[in-house]
Amino acid sequence: MRNSIPIYVILIVCLLTVGCASKEMAPEPVKPPTLPAVSLLITPAETLTSGEPVELQVVGFDVNGKRTLPFEDTTQTQAWNQTGLTGTLHVTPKSTQFTPDTSAGAQAGTITVESGDMKATARIRVIPSLPWTEDFETIELEKIPTHWIGATGKFFVREKDGNKVLVKTPVQRGLNRSNVYLGPSTMKDYQIQVDLMGTRNKRRLPDLGLIANRYTLDMMGRHQRLQIRSWASDLRMAKTIDFAWEMDVWYTMKMMVEVTDDKAVIRGKVWRRGEPEPAEWTITAEDPLPNREGSPGIYGYSATEIYYDNLKVW
Repeated sequence: MRNSIPIYVILIVCLLTVGCASKEMAPEPVKPPTLPAVSLLITPAETLTSGEPVELQVVGFDVNGKRTLPFEDTTQTQAWNQTGLTGTLHVTPKSTQFTPDTSAGAQAGTITVESGDMKATARIRVIPSLPWTEDFETIELEKIPTHWIGATGKFFVREKDGNKVLVKTPVQRGLNRSNVYLGPSTMKDYQIQVDLMGTRNKRRLPDLGLIANRYTLDMMGRHQRLQIRSWASDLRMAKTIDFAWEMDVWYTMKMMVEVTDDKAVIRGKVWRRGEPEPAEWTITAEDPLPNREGSPGIYGYSATEIYYDNLKVW
């Protein structure tokens, strides 16, 4: 019997051969046309720097909210402006670089780009490395240091006894209690000190103090106490001692936090301004669940006016 290839195998090979020979390349998919940008965004929109240059880019979005190709305006003029910032703005077709003036110290402001009817704004905070000092003499009256967080509309620089000081006033609406943060939330291993004074309005008395590593050192006016706490709503580790102090008298307050592997030790010291600093800490607290970092800050419950001056962080 003669060997032969099954007919169905021959048919399959033929079909495959014809199909491969006649196969044509699939056409390239038609890409939808790129729509023009109708809105802009500067990235990053919020930047914190200790003085290093900041790279900014412009991103466009079309009418459908989709990101366009890298925004390069060839038909309209891009206008860049900086407000509240001291430094150099260097514009290139691909990106823009802002270099802070290191002699200007801490500052904050905005960078704005405009193209036709489109506009975008980014905010930059420049906070140099420690140490910091602030006596408020160079701050415009009724203003605050621009790089602070939480002070706008609540704290004001005003004149008192021939000097400029920071004032926390009673609010017209809302809460009198405020925390103000002076630097990045990642700070640690620092000390903070300030001169401060509370005032009296009949039976109304304020609370005032400092913040370090998310702990508060509070001179409590009505209770005449000194307290260290991590959170006013939950006094899980709070330490409170009796501490008599007078209204309309300047005091100096100092605070520091030391964090080990398993706990934080929070220390506070208060004495009359102008007198020698005590050798011993006025109050010490421990936290077995430590806050390992946090911005330095100031605290105030302004049932009456509170004054702050000669702020230092090192």
